[in-house]
Parts: sequence; C-alpha cells; structure tokens
Amino acid sequence: MSRQYYQRGHLVEAEELDDVIAVKMGAAPRDGVAERATDLGSSARGEIREAGIDDETTEAFARASWIFVRPNQRTREAFTAGDEIPSAEAAGKVIRRPNGRIGIATDALTVRLEPTLSEDEAERELETAGLTIVNRLGFAKNLYEVRAPASRDALAASVELHGNDRFVFAEPSFIEHVPARFRPTGAQYPRQWQWRNAGTNGGTSDADVHIESAWDRTFGAGIRVAVIDNGFDAEHPDLAAGVDRLSGFFTDGVEGVVFVQGTSGMPDSDHGTFCAGMVGARLNNGAGGTGAAPECSLMPLACLPDQVGTQTTLARAVAYATDPSTEVPGAGPGSGADILVSSLGPNGADWDLTSTLELALEFAATNGRQGKGTPIFWAASNGRNVDIAKDEVVSHPDVIAVVRSTNRDREDNAARGPKVELIAPGVNVLSTTSGGGYGTSTGTSFAAPCAAGCAALALAVNAHLTRDQLREVMHKSADKIGGPGVRYDTAGHNDDYGFGRVNASQAVALAHGMRP
Repeated sequence: MSRQYYQRGHLVEAEELDDVIAVKMGAAPRDGVAERATDLGSSARGEIREAGIDDETTEAFARASWIFVRPNQRTREAFTAGDEIPSAEAAGKVIRRPNGRIGIATDALTVRLEPTLSEDEAERELETAGLTIVNRLGFAKNLYEVRAPASRDALAASVELHGNDRFVFAEPSFIEHVPARFRPTGAQYPRQWQWRNAGTNGGTSDADVHIESAWDRTFGAGIRVAVIDNGFDAEHPDLAAGVDRLSGFFTDGVEGVVFVQGTSGMPDSDHGTFCAGMVGARLNNGAGGTGAAPECSLMPLACLPDQVGTQTTLARAVAYATDPSTEVPGAGPGSGADILVSSLGPNGADWDLTSTLELALEFAATNGRQGKGTPIFWAASNGRNVDIAKDEVVSHPDVIAVVRSTNRDREDNAARGPKVELIAPGVNVLSTTSGGGYGTSTGTSFAAPCAAGCAALALAVNAHLTRDQLREVMHKSADKIGGPGVRYDTAGHNDDYGFGRVNASQAVALAHGMRP
C-alpha cells in the first residue's frame, strides 16, 4: 500500500508492506522470542523474505527483539484497533522507504513548532493537535518527541500536520537499522602501520599519517573527543585512564529513551571500542598500542546498542556531545566535546537524513565550543564505489566525510564523490577490542577516528581555531596520494581521495602557525 510522509520539507512516497507487521517482544529470554512470536502469526524466514524483507534486515531487528510477523486474524484485529498485543511491548507498521531501506513506523514523531512561539504556546498547540509530549529536545527551540493520537500513525500525522502553519515540520521517527561501518578481517605499536609504516607486509614506506613528529609537539592533552557508537569497553586498560566523566549512554526507559551519564552499565561493542582506541588509546602503559591522540580526553557516547533505533536518539547524542546541558540540567554548556566522530550508518550508502538529526548537526557546527563550532568527522560508506551523495548524513555540509586507505597509500573502493573530504588508514589497522584485547580490522569506521584523532593534535596546539579553520587545516595539510594516474582538480580534490591522506605532522605545523 502506498503511503506518504514529509521529511525535510519534501513529500516522500513510500510503501507499507500490507502483509507484515513489526512486533517488539516483551522482556523474556531472547532465545524464546521466536517461539512466543508464533502465537501472533507466522515469522518464518521464507514468508518474511517473500513479503519483501531480506534476511540481514530480519536478523538485525531480531537482535533488538523486533520480530516481523505475518499476523493471524486475532493479532491483525488487535493491531488495527490499537489494542494491546499479547507478549508485545510495542508494534508498528513496516515501511519501505524510497531508498529501499526498511523502517518501523509507530505513533512516534519528532515535531518542531515556530520558534516565535513561547514554550507554553507551543505546548498548547501540541495539545490542540492531539499530540502527547514524550520529550522536549534542548538543541533547538520548540523541538519535541511526541506521540500521535490512537486514530493516526506517525505517517498520517506527518501529512496532516504539514498543513498546520504553526508546525515547522512533523516527521515520523522510524525505527531503523543503523549498523557500524566496518568489515572485520581476521603488542603492539610495531603492528600499527597507520602511525609508522616501515614498508613491511606488502606496504609502502611512509604510507601513514606521519604522526611521530606531531607527537614531538603534542599528544592531544586538553582536547575532548566524543566518539558516538553502539557501545564501548570503557574499562579497557588502554582506554580507561582517558575516559571523560561526561561519557554516557542512551537506553530504553519507562517513558522512552533516556540518557544515563557515566559508564556503569554502558553497553559494550567491539566496534566502538576499536574506534575509541584509534582516537585515544593511552601511550606507554605497557598494555598494547596507542591512539592518534593518546592524551586527549575520550568521551564515549553509546546509543542504538542493538544497532536499531531512531535518528532522534542519534541526534540527541550529537547534541549532548556539543552541549551536555541538553540532557543533563545544570551541566556547563562549555563542557562539550572539541571534536566529534561517528562511524555509524548503513554500508549501502543510501541513508536519508531527518530534520531532527540535521538540526543537531547544525547545532554542533554553530554552537559547539562556545561558538567556534564543533568539527564533525563521520565514516563514509564501505560500499564499493557507491555515490556518497546518496548518504544524506555523511554528505551534509557540516560533516567531514572520511574514506579508508591501504598501507600502500591507495584508496580501497569505499564511497566516492565530491563530498569525500579526507582519506585515512583503515585497512587491516590495529586497535583496542572489547574484553581488554587488541586486533586488526578494516573499514571506513576506523579511518574516521584516525582522522579525528589527528585533528585533535592540531587543535591541541591552537585551541582558538574555529571549526572552519580546522577543516581548512586538515584539507591543506593532507598528502596528495594515489599514484601517477590519480588527478586532483584545481581545488586540490579527488572524488576517491578527497583532499588527500591525513598528515598529522603537517596539520600540527599548519595549525600552530594559523591566527585565530
């Protein structure tokens, strides 16, 4: 069935899968989820595949206890009537969006009302529209998470509210799969070719970020780097000493998603632990390798622990990294991160951006670091030569998109296009893993924190730089790699290599000499 909703001011045509609903099973051992789902209808893999949902998507949502079901008559009647479904915490409609990605639509929306309205006026408008407030978001005026009336789902409410001139936007909060951007491959400093490439193991000598001479000047002390991912091993011996007190995580609460400050109870993830280690694993502690900025303050922020959730939660993480008072009343607005990096996103490149996440990105770029702006590094897709423009998050003007290079200073068939800004080591690189370990892995996921850590070194020698100045430093200091057949345009850009491979030594030198 054809459905419509609005996103970033545009009417979007989507498809509701008629024969399938999504059900989040209630608290119980996960190994019993599938069995309990059979009481609601058929969740057989073949039938769900036939309905148009691939196995990878099914498995990803199942890890978060969301099961796709072809409902029996009793379940269908309860779902249609808005009644409680036995053993279920929640239920939603299954929507295929124009880029082919599956989202679950419930009654949840994110709305923004005209900024000229007072808070009281805005909340009266919400009440008049029949919307229930779940949460007021602090990074833009009159921005709310709400629930639609029982008679409407989020898509219908989006279309209806678009005609209300008191609303700037009303967008469904789709529950979606937001995976980590990496491809696993199979101490320790001598194995970290990204920092010093001696030409061994088939590599090319000096095909690295030239960081050792940068370390002669700084290890990144005084710079706080927020790493947004699904989870972290915050007790890892190479990370624990650098974890900032403002770290935290988002988790499901009684009234929706809530923020918890601190690392006690933080979800764990190999991917996030690896990324954090690339930025700021400690130096000379005898435990393993090191990160790019081993004396920076690490601010791990965990969200979407099952890789399933809404962009609104991701937006809240971006906003909190920028200004902790958006989630913790009384926190100093100047205590946010100096640099933000994330490696979350689908590998197929197609990723639509919601207005709420866009507002959070703009909030960070404009208000971060007390008006100097927070630089945002994000891993581009690992998809083989996919068009980066199809990823609206990474190609946003306020995001620095990073792709991965090999130990021979060659690009590795990740996303490409005019929005690629930097390339950094990300193939068979070594970093921290959960459980106190170390390992190698491949992905743009690890190139982005490598670049962010090098940027932290540059900012450490000149903390007065604005976001735009630091971005310029990273562009101008990068090495034009790729071999004799690779051409850079008159602006110094190449669609595969961006402005070049990160060079920490040159970035630090350029930043040191730049006037604020």
